[in-house]
Amino acid sequence: KNKESSYVSGLVQFNSSLPLSKSNKNYTKLLNPKLALKIAPNYTKDYRNKDNKIDINNIYSLERNAEIDTIEGGLSIAYGSEYSVINKKNSLDVFNFKIANNLRLNENNDLPRNSQIDEKISSILNEVAFQPNELIKINYKSSIKNNFDDINYENFITELKINNLVTSFDYYNQNESYNKYSYLTNTTQLQIDEFNSLSFSTRKNKTKDLTEYYKLSYQYKNDCLLASIEYNKEYYSDRDVKPDEGIFLKLTIIPFNKEDY
Repeated sequence: KNKESSYVSGLVQFNSSLPLSKSNKNYTKLLNPKLALKIAPNYTKDYRNKDNKIDINNIYSLERNAEIDTIEGGLSIAYGSEYSVINKKNSLDVFNFKIANNLRLNENNDLPRNSQIDEKISSILNEVAFQPNELIKINYKSSIKNNFDDINYENFITELKINNLVTSFDYYNQNESYNKYSYLTNTTQLQIDEFNSLSFSTRKNKTKDLTEYYKLSYQYKNDCLLASIEYNKEYYSDRDVKPDEGIFLKLTIIPFNKEDY
């Protein structure tokens, strides 16, 4: 086009949920089915190559494609459910499971292709969280294609706490975008006492079979001062390039009124 033009459109969404609860002496069980019905004109700007991620947390959102100059055209309905078990004694969310899917009356080829949100039947989005006690946490998210065979992406996080030692592993694998990648991150922290702590973290790029970085730090913190010494060693995708190493000293003065900090 060689001149300015404008287009006005609208989107109507209807949300509904039916929370259900059941309790006994030790646990409270919650079941919450959800749905979100979207109605809009069929016109959508071409964003098919955008890498906008649709996951279990934004599939019910009005602007889930995160573009301010277009709407998601057509008729679609997102539906799913959430189930959780809560321990009454310590108010701990012991188990949580979320699942969702999107149905569309007609395919919309102008929408991003992540999680097959442009197709009549989207991928199956889900999340499972398990925390039996204060010592261990497990969380798994994934997007399974509508053929129930291939996985778009998956993220597995586990955290283990033993006395003053906390270690976590974060595995992420993405297959649905042009930038396919996979990594494994480990972070370990030792709380020496009330003021002193040590931490170590590293990440390995599983796609290239290459370690990306090592980070080691010592931290001292009291009511008004935070001081840390950090050693960083970063690698590159090219094995012939020398790693970048550095030692950093950080000092932070914390105001007495922490709300202003």
